[in-house]
Amino acid sequence: MGVEAGNIRTGLTETNASATVDRDKALVERAQQGDTEAFGELIERYRGKAHGWVEKMTGDPFMADDVVQDALIRAFLHLGSLTDTSRFLPWLHRIVRNQANMRLRRGGVHRKERPFASLGAAADPDSSRVDWEDLDSILYHLSRTASDAASREHDPAEHLLRKELYETIHALLHCLNKKERGIFKAYFFHQLSPDEIAAMYRMPTGSIYTYIHRSRQKLRKEHIRVALGLVRDKKEGSGMKLSKLLRLPDGNGHGHALGVLTLADSLWRILAILGDRRDMAELTGLSTIAFRMKISDKTTFADGIYVFDWRAAIPEMFQELGCEVSLLCGQLANSPVPLLGAVERFPVVLPIEEAVIPFIRKHIDAGRPVLYFDTQVSRPYVHEWAVICGYDDEKRVVHLTDPMLPEGKVLTYDDVADNPVRFLAGIGRKPESAAGGFSMPAATKKAREQARRSIRFAVDYARNGCGYVPRTSYLGYTSGLAAYDRWIGHLRSSHISPNRYGMGQLSVYYAETKRYAALYLRGVPIEGEAMRMTLLASEAYEHAAEAMEEMSGLVPFIRSSAVLTPELREACTVQLGKAKAFESAAIEYLEKSIALLAEEEGSGR
Repeated sequence: MGVEAGNIRTGLTETNASATVDRDKALVERAQQGDTEAFGELIERYRGKAHGWVEKMTGDPFMADDVVQDALIRAFLHLGSLTDTSRFLPWLHRIVRNQANMRLRRGGVHRKERPFASLGAAADPDSSRVDWEDLDSILYHLSRTASDAASREHDPAEHLLRKELYETIHALLHCLNKKERGIFKAYFFHQLSPDEIAAMYRMPTGSIYTYIHRSRQKLRKEHIRVALGLVRDKKEGSGMKLSKLLRLPDGNGHGHALGVLTLADSLWRILAILGDRRDMAELTGLSTIAFRMKISDKTTFADGIYVFDWRAAIPEMFQELGCEVSLLCGQLANSPVPLLGAVERFPVVLPIEEAVIPFIRKHIDAGRPVLYFDTQVSRPYVHEWAVICGYDDEKRVVHLTDPMLPEGKVLTYDDVADNPVRFLAGIGRKPESAAGGFSMPAATKKAREQARRSIRFAVDYARNGCGYVPRTSYLGYTSGLAAYDRWIGHLRSSHISPNRYGMGQLSVYYAETKRYAALYLRGVPIEGEAMRMTLLASEAYEHAAEAMEEMSGLVPFIRSSAVLTPELREACTVQLGKAKAFESAAIEYLEKSIALLAEEEGSGR
């Protein structure tokens, strides 16, 4: 009986192991196609196991945090090289082990990291082995034993160099607060153990490790500042802490809680702060957001919503709405950058607040809100557009909007500086807008010209798609009416697993844009037969929106990596087919409207 039970347990274990391998294999294959939700699920499954591997090798749970983070970034970047997708766990284990060994080798012959030695030079008495441009390498050099240092006192040049280095480190330490500085000095200069420091400060040992980790991060940023010759803002040194908060308008311009059109929401809020209360239909129409549609060529990711030329399109959108824009953009080095297709041409920037916070202060102090791309947005979102409406030097935070938090939220200055995608647009009204706008005839003429530009854009985009193409070869997108065919192809393909989360966001997002396209066209200042054609286009867009809303009901916008059933995929395909037919009809009506408007212009009417 015991043997039988053992066999049953063994069989169950083998079955579970096989199911786990199959599940991992499916997730890896989806992740290799670019499905970040699938990769995230893999990481949630194995982060703890990876941490255990590293902690066992190093004996240091905090070093394990760093090693695991580096290993997961490496795994994400190189997942495409895994040919046998059923062997993800051994492959991940090898990456983690290699990263841990690399850290241990940096710790010298003792094979274990000493304080602040993980990124430093090897334990070699020859000072020429020290990288004098690297703070951690310098710290490691300074942490050598007292006897080793004393033996070098006979060399005046070495003695002077060590003295200068100690002065440099002490100069850097001003970025730490009193408690951080005390713990750091005890750990590094006096070489006390975390347990001894914990007893001194009457704190848990884990908290000491946390202080040391945070202090090292602060020192790295301060080292960048010193290397660049940056000086802290005088108002910080003098104790003057400034703050300002612009009053946000109530709501988001939609009249309902969930606003998936966060770029349009941001436009609405920014204009409202500047005293312009145009409705959402006009904003989405004039900015052309209502007429854009883009789908990833890989699967139903939501990233197509965001991939366009931000540096060109955002200023054009605001210019159409009577605003001036100044941009600050970039991407961080050595950091996984979301939406690479949109930001790959951005310059590499430094993760220090001096590179971004003064820009925010300048515009907020002038009463001008700042458009910001937020990668720390609340679930179910992954990243979204937001409006920075204030800052506080005392608390070292900025105030901004969040689609899931009606009251808004705060991010620390470090959060903003460490955002892997840096895109901020300072917004202000044009002089003619601030002075009271145009005369009535001029305003009417301008409104008609804007309407014609928007309609022409809608037709051109539907027929020819978006002209912006990512340089990165493995990223591709289909836009305009052809995006429907790409989307339907993903759902009907036997080789593609549609992304469930992306389906939810795409369907609700494009249902909203098509609804606003209908509303915008209904109110454009066009007359006669051209307006009749435009109204017919509006009705067709309304039907397209209804079809997209039906699909949104089938796949609600929630965070999920669940696989769509064949029946659900086919039901979504039917709704997409209906939406395409209606939008195609809308574009045909708009083409007729354009032709009629051209005739009017030719006849001088």
